[in-house]
Amino acid sequence: MKILLSALEKSCLEWLSQGKKVYEISLLEGKSVIEVEICLGRTLIKLEARSIEDALSKASALDILQR
Repeated sequence: MKILLSALEKSCLEWLSQGKKVYEISLLEGKSVIEVEICLGRTLIKLEARSIEDALSKASALDILQR
């Protein structure tokens, strides 16, 4: 299964996997907290995930996250 995530969606997942909080990601990415939350919402939908933890697990299994 091929999941197409935007660069920002991938980046947000990467930051989350490193333990960053949404407000920290917004500062790092130069986006508002709302923009990051919307981005993460889209990511959950694309990965058919029920939570951030589920999204991270699926992204890892699909080899979306950098190692």
